[in-house]
Amino acid sequence: MDFIAGLANMRARNYAVQEVDKLKAKLIAGRIIPAIATATALATGLVCLELYKVVQNKQIESYRNTFANLALPLFAMAEPIPAKSFEHKELKWSIWDRWILEGDLTVQEVLDWFEARGLRAYSISAGQSLLYNDIFPKHKERLNKKMSELVVTVAKQTLPDGRRHFDVVAACEDEEGEDLDVPLVSIRYK
Repeated sequence: MDFIAGLANMRARNYAVQEVDKLKAKLIAGRIIPAIATATALATGLVCLELYKVVQNKQIESYRNTFANLALPLFAMAEPIPAKSFEHKELKWSIWDRWILEGDLTVQEVLDWFEARGLRAYSISAGQSLLYNDIFPKHKERLNKKMSELVVTVAKQTLPDGRRHFDVVAACEDEEGEDLDVPLVSIRYK
């Protein structure tokens, strides 16, 4: 029960929901026992089997994606495929990676970070808002502005006190002008 309460409180902290003590977690879990007895139990069991493989550092061929439908009954298992990976010079990443930049950086500092890695970031966005794009002459005025300031003023996002980072999407190209899919960029501004 300590493990369940700990996981529940970590999830609550992640989503800014009020945390509960062990007794309250036990009461809440006691109310959902009927749901645990069916599909939830099956899903949890299959996840736990895969977690054993993670702990044992098994190769990807050992893992299984499972589709289960208890109404039919149907159980289908398949080997997962590895995530698509990308390479550029000494950089190597997949769609699951994230690049983390430290500091309350300006737009120019972010562009320089990419430039140092042989990439030209021509567009940076947060959510649905375009923070910078080199085709717009007016965006040149934003080069010396802090990214955190643009996220608040342009993207209209709030940066809560307890949060230390925000995410942006950068569109980049290599030296030949070919577009590259780069990971999500997290900027730790605090």
